[in-house]
Amino acid sequence: MSEYVKSALFVCRGTDADLIKRVEEKSTGIDIRRTEIDSLMADPESVLGNISHVIVGGSLNDVKEVLKLSIQQGFSVGLIPQPGYHREVAKLYGIPIDADAALDLALRQQAETIDIVLCNNKILLYRATFGRLPLLDTTRDTSRIRMFTEALKRFIGLKLLKFTFVTNNGREIETAACGCMLIQQHGSNFASRRIVADSTASDGMVTLLISAPLSIIQYVSFLLQSTTSFRRDKKLPSTIGLVKSKTIRIDSEAILDVTIDGESKTQTPIYCETLPQAVKLNVGESYIAELQHSSSTKETLNIRNLPAGNDELSKAKKGTIPFFSYASEERFRDLFQALRDDARTSSTYLSLMVLSTLLAAVGLYQNSSAVVIGAMLLAPLMTPIVSLSMGLLRRDIKMSRQSALKIVYGVMIALLAAALMTQLFPNKPITAEMQARLNPTLLDLAVAIIAGIAGAYTKAYKEILSSLAGVAIAVALVPPLAVAGIGLGRLDLEFFSQAFLLFSTNLVGILLSASFTFRVLGYSPAMRGKAGMRVVFIMMFLIAIPLYLSYDDIVNKIVMEKSWQHERFLVNGKYIIIQKALLTTQEHKEIMTMDILAREQLTRDDLTSLRNKIQNNFSRKLILRARIIYIP
Repeated sequence: MSEYVKSALFVCRGTDADLIKRVEEKSTGIDIRRTEIDSLMADPESVLGNISHVIVGGSLNDVKEVLKLSIQQGFSVGLIPQPGYHREVAKLYGIPIDADAALDLALRQQAETIDIVLCNNKILLYRATFGRLPLLDTTRDTSRIRMFTEALKRFIGLKLLKFTFVTNNGREIETAACGCMLIQQHGSNFASRRIVADSTASDGMVTLLISAPLSIIQYVSFLLQSTTSFRRDKKLPSTIGLVKSKTIRIDSEAILDVTIDGESKTQTPIYCETLPQAVKLNVGESYIAELQHSSSTKETLNIRNLPAGNDELSKAKKGTIPFFSYASEERFRDLFQALRDDARTSSTYLSLMVLSTLLAAVGLYQNSSAVVIGAMLLAPLMTPIVSLSMGLLRRDIKMSRQSALKIVYGVMIALLAAALMTQLFPNKPITAEMQARLNPTLLDLAVAIIAGIAGAYTKAYKEILSSLAGVAIAVALVPPLAVAGIGLGRLDLEFFSQAFLLFSTNLVGILLSASFTFRVLGYSPAMRGKAGMRVVFIMMFLIAIPLYLSYDDIVNKIVMEKSWQHERFLVNGKYIIIQKALLTTQEHKEIMTMDILAREQLTRDDLTSLRNKIQNNFSRKLILRARIIYIP
């Protein structure tokens, strides 16, 4: 059974007639004395006397005035929420919205001690905001669609400003942000639910959320992730920084208005301090359960997502937020170090290039796809290409030079190893596996671009780094090199050029797409230009010309092959039908392989006449290989 206080001071305004009536009806057995809020504030010492419990209803400002006196005098407080006033506070402390139930709770002897946060000596009960905070200050009742559209509208013209934060331990943080939110405890807004749900009014801390979207891409990604699920993630969103401390000093390069608990109260600079166990407050059962699980926490800094360093801060303050984000060297030091290691040539790399090329050459001669795939897995060429893409993006001359040399050494060794292998099998015929790498098209460039995106993405995230082997199989760098080396060994320049064109296509496609992927992921430099990317674009444009011509030739061949199927020829008075036709090119010669249907016996003269008729459609010498099928 609940126990009630024996006496209490009821603080209200004379206009709250309904509330006064409810309190008078509830006062049976309790000595309740009523006073106006203005009278109390005019002479608090004489009005309070020996009062140990105060119940208050009215505006949020009236509640805060009573709480200030509670800090000084030590009396407990019961809140009675009023429509349109402090509904948010009632939700925070588990106080019923119904006036009768709230009054019953306010008169009980069950006050719990809570912290009070002062923001420039003004009480902060649930949150304070300054700057622009799209999405973070959205309430629980807002629909997801409206939340998303409103956040997009408020993003227009968003800029980052320079801020300086100093914590209780003396840690000074210089960064750039569009706005900040101070949270005393978790509440019903989006930020409280998704980011700081572990904050309570008795942990001795105040939480600062810093919103710093570094790009439009990053911000839209944050919106999509946030509005598709209300589940709280363990990982802090990529656009947010978090500082948790007993005191926080905040300064901004421009003076900003600070809204405390929905009302404009002060301006930057701000000094926030936590007064632990400062007030005794009657709270609901749900909040009591939270207090039992709360404890004082250590100072917390999670600022890895915020702009840092001179480069990033200078770029962040140069107007509106860019489409893609920028990154300093310090932010991704581990990734850059790994890519620099990949750019260095080693004996292991050279050995693997020789072995993978020899294995690929054997697989090509055997016409074995399994052996060729094994060579793809063994080949180490993918890593220096990804390093070169980062070097070009960031204009890192040393990384670019080392990566380029490593690729050149690998290519030369591969060509030499394949050419030497050809000398061991001088009479081996051209296989289908070799032929498959002699006619590169724009589709091969598309494969390289997709593989480059995957390669950069897997390199950026260690948890999926094992997928790099699959990327190496998809793009197939070594087999075209082996075919090109075989062409050199056969002294067939066309054979070499077609295969090397395929390798060049893969190389340029990976460079371009990997650089773009790193750009999207935010690994580009904050201050330097992108001149290196122009070189890759020019190379891609130049290499696309022969690819398009090759693709056009293939299309024309296919059209011609289909048009010749079931074509009738009259040769020396005999009807001949071409059922199948396949046109290939080898050593500057056109080779036509076909099935011929005939009713009468064909002589050598007949076949010679047929070849001459077909030869008239080609500029180069035609070799005809035919299988004759006699039909009744």
